[in-house]
Amino acid sequence: MSANDRGVWRKLVSPLLFIAAWWAVSEMGWMPDWFLPSPIKVVQALYSMTISGELLHHTAMSMYRAMMGYFLAAFVGIALGLLIAWSIYVEDFFDPIIELLRPLSTFALVPVFFLWFGIGDVSKILIIFKSCFFPIVLNTIAGIKGVDNKLVKAAQSLGANGRQIWLRVLIPAAMPMIITGLRISTAMSMMALVGVEMISSESGLGFLVIDAQRIFETDRMFAGIIVLSLIGFSLDQCARVIQNRVVSWHIQTSLGGANT
Repeated sequence: MSANDRGVWRKLVSPLLFIAAWWAVSEMGWMPDWFLPSPIKVVQALYSMTISGELLHHTAMSMYRAMMGYFLAAFVGIALGLLIAWSIYVEDFFDPIIELLRPLSTFALVPVFFLWFGIGDVSKILIIFKSCFFPIVLNTIAGIKGVDNKLVKAAQSLGANGRQIWLRVLIPAAMPMIITGLRISTAMSMMALVGVEMISSESGLGFLVIDAQRIFETDRMFAGIIVLSLIGFSLDQCARVIQNRVVSWHIQTSLGGANT
């Protein structure tokens, strides 16, 4: 067995132990079914919702809202972050706005978004956008401003103009921070999504979970929670793969430096 295979098995230990403990507690009758259904009943609920198409419908609606809000935040956040890092005048204009809105809870703005844009998908997408925007824009600014000035001077000594310095030095060097912001925002998008769907929605996984809880169908409730967890895990794994592909040089350098 290779080292990678052993690493995979080690990571499976804690989830398997958790499921075994969950199954044992439910089978021994320590908890009533309405409080903690057995894993078997949850799997059965997952199967029935999948066959009926209910799960696919709610998942598709949730992913549409999450992805629209996330990609909008990524586009605006990276573009604005680059502009702020490029010009002190742009920074002076946007910095007060960012610092005023950033500490404000996303859900404190829910009534405002619902009032302005209604309770449809537009308001939900904008709420997700707000949650994802700030980690992306701040990491982009920090990434550009954190580039070693020696790299810029070296590029200038080789005759690079301003455009070449940005495209070939500053942005590539800042990519680890930018991608970190994007990765953080994947989790933020799911948290905002679930919250807003629980508050006001007739579709989506957040609605599925809260609707099942209201009528004490806890097997369906746990099934929805598991799907949300799996989606969040999958998105993070995708972000890791992209990070490893795009900034593999940074990871290798960091590991090399750690071992010296």
